[in-house]
Amino acid sequence: MLLKQMKEDTDFNMDKEYETMIGIMLKNYLPIEWMRYTMFHINDVYSSIPMLVFRLKEKDEKFDTLLKCIENFKGNANWEIFRNPYTRKENYFLTVSEVKQMYQGEKEKLMLQKDYFGDEYIKICDKAVSDIPELASHIERWFKEDTP
Repeated sequence: MLLKQMKEDTDFNMDKEYETMIGIMLKNYLPIEWMRYTMFHINDVYSSIPMLVFRLKEKDEKFDTLLKCIENFKGNANWEIFRNPYTRKENYFLTVSEVKQMYQGEKEKLMLQKDYFGDEYIKICDKAVSDIPELASHIERWFKEDTP
């Protein structure tokens, strides 16, 4: 398991700030109306697959910049941004591709992530959590390069 290897690495220290680092950063770049800042829980990384849930005041060119940024990130997992198809308001997820696949199915067939992904669930969590520091750095570099 990737996360287990990272924890065993003496140079790796997963701080509580990892839970919210991407949300806090995005608040500086996007017109956020609402956000659930915590992507995962450091004390229980397997409680759910990491995801950032947010709603924009308005879509603008910065959102397009973020979409392109995430599309170009090369991590252990494939990351995507997509609209939650089951909410009235335009809530977006920033999460791994597997979650998008789950949400594209029939609403009645949505189930707990652990049940849906079965044996792959732990691997998906490990890859996603291990990507978060580099994903945050990638987003920050991307927006700084895009800023005139």
